[in-house]
Amino acid sequence: MVPLRHSVTLCPQARIAVIHRSQVRFEQRGPELVAVEIGQPSCSPLIGSVHRALFALGLDISSYRARPEGGGLIEHLVLERSGGGRIEGALSAQAKAAILPIALNVYVSEGRVDTL
Repeated sequence: MVPLRHSVTLCPQARIAVIHRSQVRFEQRGPELVAVEIGQPSCSPLIGSVHRALFALGLDISSYRARPEGGGLIEHLVLERSGGGRIEGALSAQAKAAILPIALNVYVSEGRVDTL
């Protein structure tokens, strides 16, 4: 699991966590990539853009959960290969490289960026 660029603070009045920047956490079982969790300050889901990017690599999303948190949204996606098998090695690196730009560049200069 590799957390990247995240910042969560506690709002003193309400005592709730507030997401200020996007965060990404990859879940692995040994060398195999099994899931990704994306937290963002926006309530707009990224699953559509992420699904298109992963589909181009021959990967599917087998399970999806989304929950509001800190004024934003946390999405959890369980991944699998379309034809079966494990997501590891070069394919794991390609999947991460496809997900990161989508997840981390949601907001640039407080405006929404176009995604895939």
